Amino acid sequence: MNSNPRSSRNQHMSEKILVFSIGSLGDTLMILPTLRALKQHFDSAPMTLLCDVQAGSNYVLASDVLDGTGLIQGVITYIVHKGKGGQILNLLSKAMLLIRLRIQGFHTLVYLVEAYQDDRRIKRDILFFKLAGIKIFIGMNGLEQRPVSQGLFIARVVNRADELLGRVAVAGIPVPEPSQASFNVSHTASEVAALKQWWISLPPDGNRPWIGIGPGSKMPSKIWPKDRFQRVVQCLIDEFDVWPVIFGGREDAEIGEEMAGAWGRGYVAAGALNVRVAAVGLRQCKIYLGNDTGTMHLAAAVGTPCVAIFSSREPPGRWEPYGPNHLILRTTIDCAGCRLTDCVEKAKKCLMDITVEEVTDACRVIISQTVRERQAR
Repeated sequence: MNSNPRSSRNQHMSEKILVFSIGSLGDTLMILPTLRALKQHFDSAPMTLLCDVQAGSNYVLASDVLDGTGLIQGVITYIVHKGKGGQILNLLSKAMLLIRLRIQGFHTLVYLVEAYQDDRRIKRDILFFKLAGIKIFIGMNGLEQRPVSQGLFIARVVNRADELLGRVAVAGIPVPEPSQASFNVSHTASEVAALKQWWISLPPDGNRPWIGIGPGSKMPSKIWPKDRFQRVVQCLIDEFDVWPVIFGGREDAEIGEEMAGAWGRGYVAAGALNVRVAAVGLRQCKIYLGNDTGTMHLAAAVGTPCVAIFSSREPPGRWEPYGPNHLILRTTIDCAGCRLTDCVEKAKKCLMDITVEEVTDACRVIISQTVRERQAR
C-alpha cells in the first residue's frame, strides 16, 4: 500500500482526491481541520467527499455542512440500508459506487473513517478502493490501538479532530499541533440574513443574552432528562435573565416548545433552521448547554463555550467539544466504554448521576467568565 503523497504540490494539481468519511453532523465537523490541511497541502487538486446516507433517516448530510466552504468540489454518496433485504441492497449500492468511482478516475484516497489498527474493515476497504483504480492511500497508517472497552479506569484518548490530523501527518502532510486546530466555520451574507429573517418573525427577546440549549440526541443513552434541563435553565433565567434558544433537529421541536412554554420565554430553532443558519444562531449564544450531539460540536466549531453533559459510553476525550473554553460533565462508572445506543439494564446511571446543581454551577462559571471578559473590553 502506497501511503506517501508526492512532495510537490504542483504534481497534485491534476490528480483527483477522494476523501472518505461516514457519519452525520458531528463526524463531518470533526474532519474540517483535516480538510483544511489537505486543501493547503494539495493546492489546486480537486477533492471530492465520499460519505454514506442512512436510508430512512433524517441525519444531517455532509453536503449541508460543507456547501460554501470551498474545501471540496463535490460529494458522492452511497445509501446504507437496514432491515429485511438490506444486505442485498447494500451490495448493489456498493457495486454501483465502484463503477462510479472507476469512471471518475480518482488517484488518491484520504481515509477518515473511524478505525483502529486491528480492524478487518481496513483490508476490505483497501481492496475495494484498489478495484476502483485508486493508487495512493492516506490515513490508513498511524492508526491507534483499540482502547480498553470497559472499566472504571478507561483511558483518555485524543480528540477525534486531532486523531484524524495525526493520521494524515504520518503521510507527510503538515498539520496544526494537537488542540490548536481551527474549524473556521464562516457564514455567508445570505445565511446571516436568513437567521435575522427568522428572528424578526418571533416575539422580541428584550435584548437579553441568548443561551443555546440542546436537549436531544438520536441515541437514547446520551439524553439527560428534560425536566433537569428545565430546572437548570430556569435557574439561569432567574439569575442572569437569559433568553433560551433550543437547537436540534425536527424531532426536538416538540420538546423545545414544551420547555419554552414552561419558562415563559425562548425560541425554538430546532427544525426551523438548516444546519448552516443554525450555526449563525449558535454563534450569537453566550453559552451552549446540551448533550453529546452534533449540535454541541457545531456550537464549539463557531466558538461558543459549551457545558456538555456526557454519558460514559465512549472513552473520555474522543468526542468532547474541541477547544479550551468548555466544561465537560461526566461520571466514573464500572461499565464505562459500553458504547450502548440505549441503556436499559442500568437505566443510564452514568447520566442520571450528573445533578442539576453540578450543571447549573458549570453554566454559572462560563456565563460569569463571559460577563467579565465583556466588561474588560
